[in-house]
Amino acid sequence: MRQNINFIRQFIANPHSVGAVAPSSRHLARALCEPYVRSTGACHVLEVGAGTGAVTRHLGTVLRAEDRLDISELSPVFADALRRDVLTMPCFAEAVAQRRVRLFEGPVQDIIGRQQYDFIVSGLPLTIFTVDQVREILDALRRSLKPGGVFSYFEYIGLRRISGAVMTGSERRRARDVSRFLTQSIATYQFDRRTVLLNLPPAYARHWRFEPSGERDVGGA
Repeated sequence: MRQNINFIRQFIANPHSVGAVAPSSRHLARALCEPYVRSTGACHVLEVGAGTGAVTRHLGTVLRAEDRLDISELSPVFADALRRDVLTMPCFAEAVAQRRVRLFEGPVQDIIGRQQYDFIVSGLPLTIFTVDQVREILDALRRSLKPGGVFSYFEYIGLRRISGAVMTGSERRRARDVSRFLTQSIATYQFDRRTVLLNLPPAYARHWRFEPSGERDVGGA
């Protein structure tokens, strides 16, 4: 309940940076983490835009003894909630003690480096940014992935279409530019998509590889 209250408070205070009215469901969290869970060998995972930790909690239950997890969160309020309510959970105890889990507070572009992550799981609300900001974020994430690494993110079903229809003026142009850019990127990079109806609102979990892998896109835009 405290997680939901914190999320709603942050949405009311900063709707253009939170971009959602409720935390992700456990079903969406599982869908986002599927490629990592199916992997073998030691992995370095980055969660971007962790919010109040809905996906972080799931990562804590599947993090293996040889894996490392970095968490990035811009909001000081959400970062404090992650430290207090999530990283103190029993499932994180060993990894935190071994310093295999790190929390960074600030813009993800200022935190990540080159080719260090096997998986990036994102809760960033890409549709609320300008197309230039989306390019900047995705370029930074792409540079930080190892060759063959997977970028996973979600978007609410139908949100881009609805936003383009109901917004006006410069906001409508911004939304349509971002939507076109994302549609092109999905066609180029997406290799899998999961539809998650048990989420508020229902969402797609999208999985990309930025290098050609020979895998066919099974989800579409």
